[in-house]
This record gives sequence, C-alpha cells and structure tokens, in this order.
Amino acid sequence: MARRLILGVMMTLLGVSALALAQQTEMTMAEYEARLADCRARQRAADSTGQQVDQRVTEMREEISTIEGQVVEIEHEVLELTSSDSTELGEYISQLDAIVQQLRAMRQLPANQIVDAREAGELDAIQARLDELKGDLLAALPESQQRINAAQRLLDELGSVQRPVPPVRRDQYIVERGDCLWRVAGQANQYGNPYEWVKIYSASRDIVGDDPNLIFPDQALVIPRNEAPGTHWVQQGENLSAIADRRYGDPTLWAELYRANQDLIERVGGDEYTIYPHLVLNVPQQ
Repeated sequence: MARRLILGVMMTLLGVSALALAQQTEMTMAEYEARLADCRARQRAADSTGQQVDQRVTEMREEISTIEGQVVEIEHEVLELTSSDSTELGEYISQLDAIVQQLRAMRQLPANQIVDAREAGELDAIQARLDELKGDLLAALPESQQRINAAQRLLDELGSVQRPVPPVRRDQYIVERGDCLWRVAGQANQYGNPYEWVKIYSASRDIVGDDPNLIFPDQALVIPRNEAPGTHWVQQGENLSAIADRRYGDPTLWAELYRANQDLIERVGGDEYTIYPHLVLNVPQQ
C-alpha cells in the first residue's frame, strides 16, 4: 500500500515537471520566433535602404556626367565668344605666368623686404592686375584658373608675412661716483647724446626709483639698444595721438597710451599733451 502511494506521488511529480518543461520550451520558442521576425523585418528595411542609396549613387553619377559635359560646352562657348585663337590665349596665359613668377621671386626675399614691398603698394598693384585678368572671359578656362588660383595663394601668403622682431639688446652700466643719467647717456660708448638719458631712466626705473636725478654708485643701470616688442621710443615731434595712430590705426586711442605710461610721463615732466623724445612707452595690445 505504502509502495503504491509513493509510486503515485512520484508519477504526479514527474507529470508536473514534464508539463512545466513543456511550457518553458513553448515560451522560449515563441520568444525566438518573435526575435527572428524582428531581425527579418530589419533586414528588409536595410535592403530597402541599400537599394535607395544605390539608386541615389546612380543618379548622382548621371548628374556629375551631365555637369562635366556642360563644363566642356561652356569652355567651347568661351572660346567662341572671345573669338580667341591660340595666339590670344597664349598671351593671356603668359600674363598670368608672369604674375606667378613675379610673386614666387618675391617669396624668396627676406621678410623685411617683403613687408617693405607690401607697404610700398607693390602687392596691391599686382592684386589689381590679377583682378583685371580675372574679369576676362578666358579666366573661365581650366588652364587659366590653375594660374589664377596659384597667383592668389601667393598673394595671400605674401600678405601675411610679418616683419621679424629683432632680439632685444640691452647693456648694463655700473654707476660710478659723480655719475648722473645725463652724463651716462652722453658717453660715446653709450648713446653719445645726453638727451637720451630718458631711455635709461625708462628702462631702469625699478633700479633708480622715482627721482631720475638721484642715482648711486654701483647701481646697475639698463641701457636699451633697440625697441623691445610692445614698446615705442618717442621721436622728436611725436605726440600720443600720432603714436596711437601709428600703432593702433586710431589717434583717438591716445588715452590708452597715456594711462599705461602716466606715471613715467609725469615723472619726466610732461602731460598728455607734452611728451619728451626718447621716452620708452609701453604700448598695450588692443
């Protein structure tokens, strides 16, 4: 009896397990089929997109071919409209080649000479000549465009050349008993001009202090030999407006210079309307 009961329980458990396994298998297959259907749908969409891309590529190739044909037709029309023979075209190309060669020769010059030529208006004159040639119908031809583009690149390159900044040169002078800035500046191996004491004071204020008339033995004065970047040596007859016009291209910015150098200007004895030659002014960047 007990054996039959145990057997019956085992059969029941096996039946439940088999049913659960069957249900689990059925759910897994359903999920698989759903995923497979999704993949197939995405594959169909991708195939459709690929066909559209292929179609567009074909259309674009046809458009390119059409445009290339139109370019050839335009080139022929240009030659017909200008009634150009080989001689006229050759002369036009020769003019472009001459400009390119001229610009290439200028590119070999030192930077200072390039800037000098630019400031003298030589590049502007070449640009004007090139612009004139661009207005000719022959400019549409490929051989013309190649030279025009080369000339324009060279003009742009030469237009961006900057004058090299010389290295800052400064000497040192050790003050001796009885020296003053006037006497130091007047020495032949310094400036040979006593009025240039202002340069020494401008460069040595941290050493000299507020009173330019008071220096002491063994002080190491700075003797500037050339303009450092961001500075300006005042010339005879200059005022702040003229310097602002030269440095900023705007004379109304003189107040910027005055504010940056107010203490120095006032110590030497000037004001915003009166500055002295040989002052070394700081020129703030705009």
